[in-house]
Amino acid sequence: MAFRPKFIPSEEDMREIFALFSSPTDEERQSIYEPSNSHYFSLEDLGEDYNLTQERREFADDAWRAVTYFLYRRGFTLTKNEIEYDLLSSSGYSSDPG
Repeated sequence: MAFRPKFIPSEEDMREIFALFSSPTDEERQSIYEPSNSHYFSLEDLGEDYNLTQERREFADDAWRAVTYFLYRRGFTLTKNEIEYDLLSSSGYSSDPG
């Protein structure tokens, strides 16, 4: 079996994942990558409390969207049974902000 490194997200990665998770629309997603925006992901305080008020299905959808988009932005691929999936379209977002 070939060695495969474990991916461990950095603190900055976790801020981006949280910002993506809490920004489910295309417009909100784009704002987290704009340093001049108050929702810029580097400004996230991961020590702050977060109140979740969504239904479980919405939570699962938003979490999937955040993680697949994060992996897409980092250049990862998703493959199962020799089929490679498109992470951008799998995330549910319509476009890449750049």
